[in-house]
Amino acid sequence: MTGILSINDPSQTGGLASYQRQLADALSQLGLPGWFGFVQTNSCGPTHDVSWKKTKLSSKLPWHILRRIFYKLAPRPALHGALERLAGNAWSESSFQGAISGTGQLHFVGTGWDFMGLAAARLARKKGMRFTIWPAVHPGDWGDDRIDVRFYRQADAVFCQSDYERNHLAKLGVPESKLIRCGLPPMCHTDGDGARLRPKLNLADRPCVLFLGRRDVGKGYPALLEAWPLVLKQCPEAVLLLAGPGDSDQARLAQIPSKNIRDLGCPSEQEKADAYAACDIFALPSAHESFGIVYVEAWSYGKPVICGTAPASRELVENGVTGLWADQQPQQLAASLLRLLLHPADRLAMGQAGLAHQQRHYTTANTVACHLKAWNIASRI
Repeated sequence: MTGILSINDPSQTGGLASYQRQLADALSQLGLPGWFGFVQTNSCGPTHDVSWKKTKLSSKLPWHILRRIFYKLAPRPALHGALERLAGNAWSESSFQGAISGTGQLHFVGTGWDFMGLAAARLARKKGMRFTIWPAVHPGDWGDDRIDVRFYRQADAVFCQSDYERNHLAKLGVPESKLIRCGLPPMCHTDGDGARLRPKLNLADRPCVLFLGRRDVGKGYPALLEAWPLVLKQCPEAVLLLAGPGDSDQARLAQIPSKNIRDLGCPSEQEKADAYAACDIFALPSAHESFGIVYVEAWSYGKPVICGTAPASRELVENGVTGLWADQQPQQLAASLLRLLLHPADRLAMGQAGLAHQQRHYTTANTVACHLKAWNIASRI
């Protein structure tokens, strides 16, 4: 039996929660049971069903108090040993409410800054369980601090979503033998229907570009809004579809005619799938990514993608084959968008190449097989 642990409730919205649910569903289909352990549920509450039992792990002190203590100690490497002992005492074996009985491996989703993982590592050593980590590192931005590296060194295996992430952690001192490259399959619904969404948005057959992500600088949202008026000078019928959380940026939106933009807000999973199916191009010119699951999801619908400067994204997207590389300079980004908007044959070819790449490398079967190998469980796929 496998225990998947994280700070946040796996039934909530988000990429890491989706990864946990999909992994659990696939393992259940193989007859491999497990359970989820978590610390907190956000204000929105659970939003998705889960196939495994959930166990809320109660620490000896309230989580918000512990977090303040941890945040003060974590930047001070000389105190990291004390931090580990504190974590182990805060979430002792009794905190797991008997859930660990029969568990062969603990799999933590998070980084060293998600301090409950330090307690999980100690517990795994004590109980002789295999311990693995899925950190989703954003190199240079998140997940590669000294406390993170100390944490990863305690694992039997650390899953990396790109060679860039793997090489980065190796340079920081995580043994290469522990680092396993493992991509992700699409996590979106497979029944997206563009013909259902287009009439709702009054799109007819106009060319559409979809942005789906956090509306911030890191994801390239402001740059895309600044590039869009330049795109419209040569492709006046194009429509930009916007989806995801964050500030809508009314000042930049005011520079775009309302007929050339549709705001989907924070769409449901079905609406997200319909948007993938409805668009002609997917664009997320982000500067920081641990992988780029949205590109894989767009490929699963046969759509070409435009990625940003994030090294992991450029490793994933082959420039001119499965999509295009762009930066966050509006003129250059507009040129990439126009290349695909004005040349339907190119975007069709890249979309089909992306679909083939996804089906060959980024499938549930591939991801599960990678985990089973790390856990020393004979593959049943």
